[in-house]
Amino acid sequence: MPENLPLTKRGDSVNRPDDDPDALILEGWAQGFMVGALVIMTAITIANMRRRVLLHKLILAELILGMFHGTWLFAHKPVYGWYLSTTAIGLNISWSLHNVIAWMKNKPFLGKKVSLFYIGTVILVQPYWVLEIYANFTYFNRINDIFLKTRPLETLFRDPWWIYTTCSLFWVIKSQYDFTLVELVRESPRFGIMLLSMCLSIAFLIVDLLSVVRVFEGTLPIGVNPFWKLAFVFKCLCDAVILDDFKTALDRLRDYWLVKNGAMDQLGSFEHRQSRRPRSGPREAHINLSNGSIRRPDPAAAIEGRTSYSLQHSRTFSNSASTPMLPESGIKDRDRYLEEV
Repeated sequence: MPENLPLTKRGDSVNRPDDDPDALILEGWAQGFMVGALVIMTAITIANMRRRVLLHKLILAELILGMFHGTWLFAHKPVYGWYLSTTAIGLNISWSLHNVIAWMKNKPFLGKKVSLFYIGTVILVQPYWVLEIYANFTYFNRINDIFLKTRPLETLFRDPWWIYTTCSLFWVIKSQYDFTLVELVRESPRFGIMLLSMCLSIAFLIVDLLSVVRVFEGTLPIGVNPFWKLAFVFKCLCDAVILDDFKTALDRLRDYWLVKNGAMDQLGSFEHRQSRRPRSGPREAHINLSNGSIRRPDPAAAIEGRTSYSLQHSRTFSNSASTPMLPESGIKDRDRYLEEV
């Protein structure tokens, strides 16, 4: 095994940056930020996730798998190389899992062919990640420098699906829903946080790529790159802040927005139109005990009764309902209504 390799990325050493205080501080801050953020998001996910929902379990697994790669700074020789490359396996799995989660969240808006192409290409790039795991191990254990060739390709095999998902979501909001982005963020700050996190994650992905191709050479300590950690944290935040798929979250928010901006008036107009038609008053079902017959109520009266009931009992809301009703104090109860949006 060679003692020294011409490893241009980290100079003459692939060990902890003990000889460079700036690199040690920057790497320590980046790892602490990543682990701390993932721990908090894991706790929030556990508190909000629902049983038997596969999507929620995958998000939890994504957070846990990526967490341990933010602790390799504590390792020293001879454990350092083994520990770093081993925790990188979980991180690479977490990155692929993130694309699967993005597909599941965006799937309701995708056509069948686009959906199959999306998840099919995610599966097709997995051999690259097997090679990346091998290259990471051999590089940090001073066997060969394949990692120097595979590392610049990470963005190509990791991020196109996430960029597409982000652009797709913005387009869907603009083209298929009645509210603007400003109204969306105003009514659901949680959704606004998710959209902002999407944009920040893509911004840091671009900066990470520029750093890998040495655009910032001489600016940052050699071998230290905090940008992919920042991008990863904001990606995970997008998954954890809203656990459900995008369509479920947007439909729930749209229902609230419609009720707040006139759906109640439309229901009132419907009742007024019904009242203009000749009709008899509401009749209850009548049971004739003498012959055991039951007389059904008038259908028109039943329709009127259901409309009146909906207006008088608008506090009742079910997640399976397509158009929920809000009470007169709906504005005050907005946070409770949008607790999952």
